[in-house]
Amino acid sequence: MTQDRKRKQTVRALQQLTGRRYTPLAREDAVRRPQTGQPFSLGELLAECTSAPVTVPAWFLDCDAGGEPGWEPPKSFFSELLGVDVPHGTVLELAGLLAQTGLGTRCRVESADPDHRALVVAGERRFDLCLTQERIDECCRQPTCLSMPVGEDVVWCGEHLRRRSLPELVHMAHRLATTTVQDADYEPERCGGGHGADRLVKAAVAHAGSETVIKTLIGSGFDDPDHVAEWSWDDTLEMRLRHAIDREGLRLRNVAQAEAERVRQATDACPTCGTRPLLPFRLTDFPPQYCSRRCAPKPVPAGTAVWSVSP
Repeated sequence: MTQDRKRKQTVRALQQLTGRRYTPLAREDAVRRPQTGQPFSLGELLAECTSAPVTVPAWFLDCDAGGEPGWEPPKSFFSELLGVDVPHGTVLELAGLLAQTGLGTRCRVESADPDHRALVVAGERRFDLCLTQERIDECCRQPTCLSMPVGEDVVWCGEHLRRRSLPELVHMAHRLATTTVQDADYEPERCGGGHGADRLVKAAVAHAGSETVIKTLIGSGFDDPDHVAEWSWDDTLEMRLRHAIDREGLRLRNVAQAEAERVRQATDACPTCGTRPLLPFRLTDFPPQYCSRRCAPKPVPAGTAVWSVSP
């Protein structure tokens, strides 16, 4: 008898004894079963997907929608690796997202709810596998977080992006700017801007590092106007580049100033000395939630958040 049949048989026996609905009992049984988190390869999951028999998901057997004519659940199979019924299309979409790393990509289950989702970690990436539809979403890289990342190059949600170190923010800014300028085909008017750049600058304000991130976004997101004449036959390109760089620099510095003022207003008193109220703030080399450079702590090594910020 397979593990799936044993599990369902146990839940059915409990249903007969208690008279309760199948789905809540299945959910409780999944919670009781420990999540071992044992790693497996993407190839093993795909092999399971192509060889396991098609099943009717447990959540469908006990839901009200099961009685509606013409409505059927997605074709699913019980995954021994994931411990839940999962649609074939969801697994195939996961394989597509991990195509660059190949079938040997090591994965593990972070958590699973048989009625809704399974969270799967693959390397540093986290995926929310929908169990009721053929759909998958990439999640913020913070464990247990279900929010979506800011973007492909800014891989944390807005809340957890604030907790990243300044070197990490600079690295993400370089990746984002490089992708943006390539997508814009190096046309000055189309470079820069975007929600991701704003979020990175706002997060850097908490480290007193907004200017560092802004310089990275501009340096990686625009050609150097001093060198453009060496390879371009366009006499106006240098002027267009300088205008676009000045415009984007001003815009990002306004974003940083507005965020610093927001943090200042949300801070009742300096965390170190308790000075209140805090005076108006202009961007300097210390975070806006402190009253002075003397009260601001020294930065800690890369990989940890330097200062905390009021939400």
